[in-house]
Amino acid sequence: MAISRISLRGFRNLKPAEIRFAPDSNYLFGPNGAGKTNLLEAVHYLAIGRSFRRAGDREMLGFGAELLQVAGSDEAGKDGEIRFDGREKRVLLDRTRLERLSDYLGWLPVVVLLLDDVELVRGAPSMRRGFLDMAIAKTDREYIGLLSAYRRALTQRNRLLVRGGDEESHAAWEEELVRTGVPVLERRRPVTEVLLASATGYFAELRGEKAAFSYRASLESGDDTAAGFRQRLAETRKRSVELGRTLVGPHRDDLRIRFGDDDRDMRRFGSVGEQRLAAVALRLAEADLLLGSGRQRPVFLLDEIGSELDPARSARVLDLVRSKGQVLYAAARRFDNEGKEFRVEAGQVEAVS
Repeated sequence: MAISRISLRGFRNLKPAEIRFAPDSNYLFGPNGAGKTNLLEAVHYLAIGRSFRRAGDREMLGFGAELLQVAGSDEAGKDGEIRFDGREKRVLLDRTRLERLSDYLGWLPVVVLLLDDVELVRGAPSMRRGFLDMAIAKTDREYIGLLSAYRRALTQRNRLLVRGGDEESHAAWEEELVRTGVPVLERRRPVTEVLLASATGYFAELRGEKAAFSYRASLESGDDTAAGFRQRLAETRKRSVELGRTLVGPHRDDLRIRFGDDDRDMRRFGSVGEQRLAAVALRLAEADLLLGSGRQRPVFLLDEIGSELDPARSARVLDLVRSKGQVLYAAARRFDNEGKEFRVEAGQVEAVS
């Protein structure tokens, strides 16, 4: 579902504005540091309730501003709004305040393609888990609640590992990890299989060679996931006590990408170009996940992605995203493509076509 408008106040360096987007392609151009990425971030914040830069609400509150306010509508007239006054964050959907961010997340489906996405491939496992969890949460509103329950149990169990406890206490918290962790695994695995199969196809198309995208789980899948999880927690308890952290569970899972005739690890041995294309393939697969879940076409937020790809691949990526949803593309130079253009300079956003 395309975003039709966004209004901004107190968001980073952006001047107060009411911006109306075209339903297909929108291009943001202007000098570096002018606020183009901030505008993309504002759209993401409106849709998801959080930054794609992993920044906190306070970091997005403009210098000297007392209130951050982002509001907008999709093309069907559905409204979202987020306000943050430096202390309290309020989230509203169709003018009704929501107590849980999970009830808000996903009302406007967005997919980001950023220069920093290369870290999805070469960065820490937590980045790939975060990508996977957010992709699932956009299509399954219950998932964030399940994941939060597991993380609370994990925190308590890790505290027990550090401070020590008797057999009964260890068994009780291990059982709580099983109770909260199995639903996360059951929701995550089937979605991951679909997403990674799609990513494998996109990489082959964009690169012209195959790569294997796979889910690396710390637990074997089987008929009785709970029994397997319980057994592995017991088997690793001694080592977990020594290290002060839980060694098995969905918080330890990862995505693996292998390529070439010798089955090399993309994270360690892939070139920057190969890693970047693998990250693009994951983002395109995320878009397919949204489309396949019955959601409307997503809003793509692209930040200078074409500058790091050769012209042919850059054009192909742009063709793919335009075929799947609305595009908001930011770059330093003005575009030759058809679409609505906005000039961004010193935080001021102005439509020029």
